[in-house]
Amino acid sequence: MPHMKNWRDLPKKPFQNGAATRQVFSGDNVMMVFNTIQPDFPPFPHSHPHEQLLYIMEGRCEVTLGDEVIAMGPGDVVHVPCGVHHDLKIVGDEPVLNLDIFTPIREDYL
Repeated sequence: MPHMKNWRDLPKKPFQNGAATRQVFSGDNVMMVFNTIQPDFPPFPHSHPHEQLLYIMEGRCEVTLGDEVIAMGPGDVVHVPCGVHHDLKIVGDEPVLNLDIFTPIREDYL
């Protein structure tokens, strides 16, 4: 993958039956993922072996992290430790734009 790209030039890959898209930029050991998540995004509780930082750029949501529910909006960031179950639920009618950072990279996103 090239060392430099512009988000506008990265392909948008739909997921969750088209309720969201992701754009991926990766190095050897770290990955950035830009997500656009629509209000009809279905529940998707999951965990993975990757450490994750989740940054909300636009919109409002609730992030379930283990047993805790965290209200998030623009500028908020949360750390998702490896293996912890988590989920994101849209609050309101606006899409959520968020940036995820993963380490190690998620091979399933390449």
